[in-house]
Amino acid sequence: MFSFFQSDSPYSIDIESVEEIFQIGKTVDGFLIGKEVYQGGMAILKEAIEESTQHTVLLKIPKVGRDHPIENLICFETELTVMRGLDSPYSPRFIKGGHMAINPYIAMEKVAGISLESMIQKNKQLPIDQVLTIAINLARAIQSLHSQEVIHLDLKPDNVLIDDKLETRIIDFGLAHHARFPDLLAEEMRKGIGSAPYISPEQIVGVRDDLRSDLFSFGVILYEMLTGTLPFDNPQTLNGLKKRFWSQPTPPRALRTDTPPWLQEIILRCLEPFAKDRFQSATHLRQLLREPDGVKLTERAHRQTALSFWESFCRWVKVAGYEPSSILRSTIIYEQAPLMVIAIDTATENLAMFERMQRAALNIMRVFPEGRISCIHILGNTPTFEGSREIDSTSGLYRGHLVRLKDWAKPLQMPAERISCHVLESMDPASKIIEFAADNEASVILIGASQEIPNRVIPWRSVMTKVVEEAPCSVHVVRI
Repeated sequence: MFSFFQSDSPYSIDIESVEEIFQIGKTVDGFLIGKEVYQGGMAILKEAIEESTQHTVLLKIPKVGRDHPIENLICFETELTVMRGLDSPYSPRFIKGGHMAINPYIAMEKVAGISLESMIQKNKQLPIDQVLTIAINLARAIQSLHSQEVIHLDLKPDNVLIDDKLETRIIDFGLAHHARFPDLLAEEMRKGIGSAPYISPEQIVGVRDDLRSDLFSFGVILYEMLTGTLPFDNPQTLNGLKKRFWSQPTPPRALRTDTPPWLQEIILRCLEPFAKDRFQSATHLRQLLREPDGVKLTERAHRQTALSFWESFCRWVKVAGYEPSSILRSTIIYEQAPLMVIAIDTATENLAMFERMQRAALNIMRVFPEGRISCIHILGNTPTFEGSREIDSTSGLYRGHLVRLKDWAKPLQMPAERISCHVLESMDPASKIIEFAADNEASVILIGASQEIPNRVIPWRSVMTKVVEEAPCSVHVVRI
């Protein structure tokens, strides 16, 4: 057993490696661990028996350790947060979640069916009546998510399960955005993230809170089911991704002559680069798929060929300096509350400073009763060469510091939607704190006073000094 923090304090935690925790035959939190059923890039799925009910469930376990990036843990926490707040018949039922230090897992209902990806791989082009049935059901599932203020942001055939009645379930919420909970990916990663063939143009430039992004991905899925090909291929570079800002895919009717004009109209409208030009809700989209007489046909419906070089060039010029459409807010408006960033050095054992910072945070929150908190630690020295043990890896270090941040925050007793914890990497902690506060439009930074002061005048500044001088907002310094 590895003790991440060696001294005996309220913040010292014994952290067992994730691989050791979830061995076949062990019982974890009332679940008897079974065989592995799937392994993805960020997590693995294992069958388990819920001992209280004897039902077979699935446990999703993040990959931690050598060669596994810290994004695995960020996406795991995102999915855990979203699934806890989601109640939809079109996604697996959330059963239970584990503690990051003791047993990080998500227990969920085991859903019958096969992935839409496997259907497409087997059949290439699906029959049109089958395409429409799946599309209608998938639009209903997306509508259910959006009505609960969840945007999936990683819709693709791999994340859609189909049963024998062609009913759909959406899985994998690791990249999702929930309007009423902290967006860990948005706060920590100022770049687009998603699956290359399906990601929307606005996601590429970092927009994560537009529900119409899911409708773009829906259009790609519909195009693929119908034609057996991808409208924008599978680009591997940023320039390749940006091609969808200006290019038009080959019209479906040019690849499949039995495609109805109204269906081509729907698909190509979903694939418009500007969200304002797409359908504005999954509800409307589903209605039109069920009642195609209501589809207003434009020149999109009658396209037979891809754009000429000149037409493509004109579109490229038009979208140079691409600016995403204004965000369409969900039905329940969530007003951003003032944010306080708390910078905590979890590599130390300064209990007096920790307690003083907790009291300061509580006092500041009394001024902002609807305020939010982001607790951050800057991880400077990460292993140059990762060892085989989890504790010798960057993601293992990340997990340990994340656990300590969460334990520091427990006495604040903040509701989940108002607090988040982040471990960030940088060799310049002050600059990273300033950057994080600026990117997230923080109102105040809470930081502990530097403990070591140089005894002569030299061109050197402490982390606290630099933050105080350069922060884009107020800074509250705690001293002991």
